Amino acid sequence: MVDVLRSLRLKQRVHSAVASLSERKAYLYQIMVSHDQKDLQDAVEFDLEAHVPLPPGETLFDYQVVRTSPQGTVVAVTAFARRVVETYERVFKAAGIVLRGLEIESHAMVRAALSTKDKARVVMIVDMGKRSTRIAVADHGALSYTATVDFGGDMLTTALMKRFNLEVGPAEEMKNARGFLLGAENKDVVEAVASSISILRDELVRHVAYWNNPSVESVPRDPVERIVIAGGNANMLGLAEYLSGALYLPVVVADVWQNVFSLDEYVPTMSFNESLEYAPAIGLAKKYALNPAW
Repeated sequence: MVDVLRSLRLKQRVHSAVASLSERKAYLYQIMVSHDQKDLQDAVEFDLEAHVPLPPGETLFDYQVVRTSPQGTVVAVTAFARRVVETYERVFKAAGIVLRGLEIESHAMVRAALSTKDKARVVMIVDMGKRSTRIAVADHGALSYTATVDFGGDMLTTALMKRFNLEVGPAEEMKNARGFLLGAENKDVVEAVASSISILRDELVRHVAYWNNPSVESVPRDPVERIVIAGGNANMLGLAEYLSGALYLPVVVADVWQNVFSLDEYVPTMSFNESLEYAPAIGLAKKYALNPAW
């Protein structure tokens, strides 16, 4: 990894970076801080052991205010084992790159994929990768929940390869050209990928229900109002419409450039479909841009 980063530094003249941490190693939760508690950091640190199975001295954390309520201030907390963060630091230092910041990938997704209106409500972000899909919930712009499910775009490609006896390339072309559009003329493709799509649908139903029905001991939560999908397969024809009907929620494809520039002023060289794969990188770059002192 050091060799790869060092090579990138030399070829692209990279001097510093903001990087994403593995979400599988993160502890993400919400707490309610009473209005009597004036120092939020002290309140988060005091409550850390109740949510993170690590000694306080071995834990690094950050937090974000979600909203205020009559009961107190809702705070979203992200914590990591110190050794995980220090490993990242050592790798970048050895590669000669100044590490300016670290955050989990879904934090960057929130920054890139959500509009100003989305940051005033509860939105689920679905990042569809090749082998897995990341689900995140942003509560009034604050990342408050993440999960990873075993569904990826490669499952759809494999289903088409088996059904129509195709190689990878033609199967990908079929998936992109015909998608999940319901209708007699596309019935054979829909039937081929339906069982795989149903896995994604069922997972989203399960996670929406989990968020919308917190336990008595949990912090009260507003329900999910909208779903934004990103990733390489997010723009699959008919997918957003199908999921919207199945979940009874608006489902839209992300515009990952909306918080960076206006398309009326600048048109990027990459295609819209390609941009959906770069939402986390765009969100990380936006974090860097928001800190000019870096």
